[in-house]
Amino acid sequence: MRRTKEWWARLDKYERSYLVYLERRQHKGGSSPYYPDDCSECGGCGLPMVGGGFGLCSECGDQWEALVAKGDGEVDHG
Repeated sequence: MRRTKEWWARLDKYERSYLVYLERRQHKGGSSPYYPDDCSECGGCGLPMVGGGFGLCSECGDQWEALVAKGDGEVDHG
């Protein structure tokens, strides 16, 4: 769904800020010299994840999906 003024209005100030943070950090993160080669860290919370590459852990990914669903009006925003 297109993110209009009404879309953003479904989220409170904290949720809007956190959604932007997660989206900017989706492709960040990465490896650390202290992790094995097959591990990386979540771009959102920094927790170690199995598997190389970038992205969000399952918890941060679930939070991102919930915020987008709330903006889309798929959940009650009360």
